[in-house]
Amino acid sequence: MSTRPLSLALVSAVALLAIASLAPADSFSDGIAAFNKGDYATAIERFSAAAQERPKEAATQAWLGSAQLRAEQYENAIATLTKAVELDPKLPEAQNNLGSAYWAIGKSAEAVEHYQQAVFLQPHYAVPHYNLGTVYLALEDPERAEGEFIVAVELDPKNAQAQNNLGVARERKGRLADAIPCYEKAVEMKPEDSAFRLNLALALKNAGKKAEAIQHLSRLAAGGSREPAVYLNLGLLRYERGEHRTALEAFQRAVSLDPTNTAGYYNMGLCERQLGNREGAKQDFKKAVELNPGAVNALINLGAMELEDGNAAAAVDDFAAALKGNPDSYAAAFNLGLAQARLGHDEDAVKVWAALAEVAPQDAAVHEALASTYLRLRRYDDAKREYDALLKLRPKDVMAYNNLGIIYEQFGLLDQAVESYLAALAIDQNYAPAHNNLGVVYERQGKTEAAVSEYRAALKADPKLEDARRNLNRLAAPE
Repeated sequence: MSTRPLSLALVSAVALLAIASLAPADSFSDGIAAFNKGDYATAIERFSAAAQERPKEAATQAWLGSAQLRAEQYENAIATLTKAVELDPKLPEAQNNLGSAYWAIGKSAEAVEHYQQAVFLQPHYAVPHYNLGTVYLALEDPERAEGEFIVAVELDPKNAQAQNNLGVARERKGRLADAIPCYEKAVEMKPEDSAFRLNLALALKNAGKKAEAIQHLSRLAAGGSREPAVYLNLGLLRYERGEHRTALEAFQRAVSLDPTNTAGYYNMGLCERQLGNREGAKQDFKKAVELNPGAVNALINLGAMELEDGNAAAAVDDFAAALKGNPDSYAAAFNLGLAQARLGHDEDAVKVWAALAEVAPQDAAVHEALASTYLRLRRYDDAKREYDALLKLRPKDVMAYNNLGIIYEQFGLLDQAVESYLAALAIDQNYAPAHNNLGVVYERQGKTEAAVSEYRAALKADPKLEDARRNLNRLAAPE
């Protein structure tokens, strides 16, 4: 969601003019005038005429190659600039532009070679240092890129783009604190450059300076920025602050600028859900999935909403699709199990959760899900194993002790069942199901008075617990 603007620099017309004084005044001068006006077609025509008159003059070839480069005639530029450096290998400007022509057609090795030659010929020439840094960044070598940008800004302190790119190199090296001052200098030099300000805002956001980031992003938004990343990141920061309405507006602006912005629709869905517009949220998540069928988070949220609305079958489809997009998604797998269990497909749910337990043995939630499902399936040995694992992770889980007691009852181990129910009540003395279950065990052990006491305790904790009321009515009149 970030923008890191990078560009190559071409030599100035003035730099080449100084070495072109021997060219014919008419054609050559006309070429320079057209070049400086940005009329590269005319410039190429006039420089070509001058080159025909003086085919051995390197400077004329260099100007012609530069015009061809600006006109994006890269192959022609390479041929012309190669001729220029063959005629005069000591032209740093021609070497630089030849590097840029090679870079434009994706030949990085040749580009680096000519940029380095330009630096060798004129070490204090800032442009090839800048261009080398840009190429190294693209080649994912921020260490070397940083070195070149440092030299570029030393030689040309007013080069805002070099300051910006130095920040990019340092940020890619993980030196965010050192990158921010570079972005700040770039913004100070060119306050209206939206790309520089966006880079600064994103760096501040990543550094946890969210209020400052919001200020810069808000300024960009107020200025009518047409960069979707501005509104996407502004929306994220607003969302984190609980400002769901203004966050939604930012995300809506992002997708209006880029209707294919999957993240924008996904985040719109999150906002709509927080604002209580469930149908709107579903539509946003569906749009995100339509744009990107592998939008895992959108599928998970859509599935969760379907599950909340009682559409377990639709939820299963959504979670299964999310798993297809990311087979390692824990959330998709866990929720798929929940949806399958809701449909009554307990065996399918168990398979999913058992696989999760193998890769996440320290996750209490998956052991809890497995344990309760095994208990429902009357697979008591499996249920006991999972409750034991759960209690190692959550030793004060009242429900786990209560259900473990139920399992011991099924095994006929009444003393162990009593211990489990008492353990549950030691954690929460008002847990009514444990009182009732303990009463049942006491009753089976012939301890009628103790059983009555537990049934009464259960009803005191939860007067609506009908099992306890029936049990008490069977043994004694209620007080």
